[in-house]
Amino acid sequence: TITFPRIGPRPVAGMKFGELRAQIEEWFSLELLGTRVSITLGTLKSIRVFALGEVLQPGSYSVGGLSTMTNALFAGGGVKNIGSLRKVELRRAGKLVNTFDLYDLLLKGNSNRDARLQSGDVIFVPSVGTSVGITGSILRPAVYELKDERTVRDLVGLAGGLIANSDPRRVRVERYDEELGRRILTLDLRNS
Repeated sequence: TITFPRIGPRPVAGMKFGELRAQIEEWFSLELLGTRVSITLGTLKSIRVFALGEVLQPGSYSVGGLSTMTNALFAGGGVKNIGSLRKVELRRAGKLVNTFDLYDLLLKGNSNRDARLQSGDVIFVPSVGTSVGITGSILRPAVYELKDERTVRDLVGLAGGLIANSDPRRVRVERYDEELGRRILTLDLRNS
């Protein structure tokens, strides 16, 4: 919203600069007869934000005024191996205002929760949560941090699915239990 003297507030969110220029000229021509308007675009201001917690280089950073949570993470060098990719927090004035799951961006291309920053915001990366490794005939073998995934099928989906020549009838699961030690199970994903 832009507020003009003698005209009042006007909504401008989502307009391109050319559209905004034409709209402002129209408002002034209708409201203030005989007034000429000159509109230019200057450089965007920088804002100071903090990238803290399990980032490679925690600290205060100056970023562009249109920066998002991921921009602040890049400024801080990224997330450490022991940092959570599933629960990146945006804190503003001491309150949690957004939580961003980087898996949505990295695995699905979804940046809906990558919120725009304001001066003084804190991006906080907590320690990694429960993690599981998956290897073998899978599209994206890696160690994944679990969030809502509860089954082996969920984990296979997170890893992109099975490759074409894999056998879903013979999925081997290794578990480490403090009392029982290492256990090996064979599952049939067709029935689970």
